[in-house]
Amino acid sequence: MDLALDLFIKLAVIIVFIGMTSLAAAWALLRGFKPGAVVLTASLGLALFFGALFFLVQSNLKQDTLPQFQQYFNDGWKADVQILNQRGFSKEEIDQYHKDFYQKFVYYSFPAWLALTCLSLGLLAYYLSSAILSRVTPRVSKPITFKEWIVPDPLVFGLILGGLLKIVFPENSPVDIVGDNLLVFFLVFYSLSGLSIVSFFFQKWHFSVFMRIVTYAILFLSPASGSICCLSILDIWFDFRKLKPAPKEPVV
Repeated sequence: MDLALDLFIKLAVIIVFIGMTSLAAAWALLRGFKPGAVVLTASLGLALFFGALFFLVQSNLKQDTLPQFQQYFNDGWKADVQILNQRGFSKEEIDQYHKDFYQKFVYYSFPAWLALTCLSLGLLAYYLSSAILSRVTPRVSKPITFKEWIVPDPLVFGLILGGLLKIVFPENSPVDIVGDNLLVFFLVFYSLSGLSIVSFFFQKWHFSVFMRIVTYAILFLSPASGSICCLSILDIWFDFRKLKPAPKEPVV
């Protein structure tokens, strides 16, 4: 019964978040924003909602919420430890994994994961809102296909900055943690962008649904998963899909 109630509450919370994000996306669409700006607006709207919710809870509790925040990650780590134990990892290996990965790229990188959650829900809200509104009013165009998304080239400097901060500053210093967050955000962000490139070629080569599922599974569950991110980064220079507009010739 408790499990069913917990699932119901989580589902209700997700629906509320998607609803809030979709409202922001619908407003941006009706204002004539471009798809990328719509996703950004919806994501920022959800981020503001998260911030307002946090300060509301903080003010009502009249106490520091950091212990509850730490307990959430401690519970998550305990669940991971059970999985690692079942896979035969030693205590030393688990402790090293906690120090080298979980603490740095999960616990301290929570802001990056929160931003990625807002971005993912913003993208989902764009597709939901545009699919509905395009049937209601001619002011809103049909959503662009996932395979057509292009990441603005200047965003690669965020990834470069994260790497430079990791190289220059001492490990686990505040600036190093900022670098961790930048790396987590942009590596996952470019991986998502890489999926749009993969989707483009799946359609171009007429892959069957079964072959697409198998290939996605291989890309995600094997060491080749990093190639999706690399593909997206290389697309900045090679434009694999030939979707970017040609540079304008200078006027003499």
